[in-house]
Amino acid sequence: MRYLILPVLLLLILGCQQEQPSAEPSRFEPFTYEGSEFIGPKSGQVYLPPSYFTDTLRQYPVLYMMDQQNLFFDSLAYGGAAWQIHHTTDSLSTAGLIPEVIIVGVNHASEKRFQEYLPEKPTARFDSLLEARVGGTAFSDAYLKFLTRELKPYVDRTYRTKPGKGHTYIGGSSMGGLISMYAVCEYPDVFASALCLSTHWPVSLQDDTPEVAQAIIDYFAAHLPKGKRWYFDYGTEGLDQFYAPYQQQVDSILQAQGYQAGQNWMTQAYPGHDHKERFWRERVHLGLRGVIQE
Repeated sequence: MRYLILPVLLLLILGCQQEQPSAEPSRFEPFTYEGSEFIGPKSGQVYLPPSYFTDTLRQYPVLYMMDQQNLFFDSLAYGGAAWQIHHTTDSLSTAGLIPEVIIVGVNHASEKRFQEYLPEKPTARFDSLLEARVGGTAFSDAYLKFLTRELKPYVDRTYRTKPGKGHTYIGGSSMGGLISMYAVCEYPDVFASALCLSTHWPVSLQDDTPEVAQAIIDYFAAHLPKGKRWYFDYGTEGLDQFYAPYQQQVDSILQAQGYQAGQNWMTQAYPGHDHKERFWRERVHLGLRGVIQE
């Protein structure tokens, strides 16, 4: 995993692209999955890369992203600023920095988003505390079963994917980053890497559940698989102001277990960045280059 300064040309491409859902409707395919054995109905959107309908023999890696509502279009995003991640992946692939990739954006569970994305195994013994502090307990194990046993097979049947673990990636921000970390640890035979922006290690919004946060980090140390690729980052404002001490522990774990910074793992701090989609949009290109490798 090598990290290079993004070429000026690519920055210009990213800067010029705007939200244009009507210009390429055939490459956005919404889905609703009903009848899951594990969770209720789940919807989202699949984004197909530029060559999908012209290079008809080609198979593509797949990036599963949390919080689809915030991924593609400003009109749908929380706060009115989406990641526009499809523009970033297309620009990176045009520049030859990553392969073209299918993006599967999965909608979060609305008011139960926190419980859906909270790692379940390391936090189960804190159920009463979590009920009191954050309003609910985790059901992320059921969500990950849906993702790996139902949604991924559906995507692999429906689209020309490269289904192997070397070509399947997962990512998100905040709690979406936390569940992405958990997914790679729980399903190392499914996912090659995790893209974790502003990972919400503290669990509570006030950073007043340190015992729960420590349990998650201890789980990571005990279940960290070999041979994966990891990208973590954080800002210094808003919720991100709490993240540095936790991320430093995680970085120490990665290093102690043989991961090499700049090769198969990267952590990046962004002074002045807040816990908002517009900042994740600015910096996701670096993480994509690190985790999407063929």
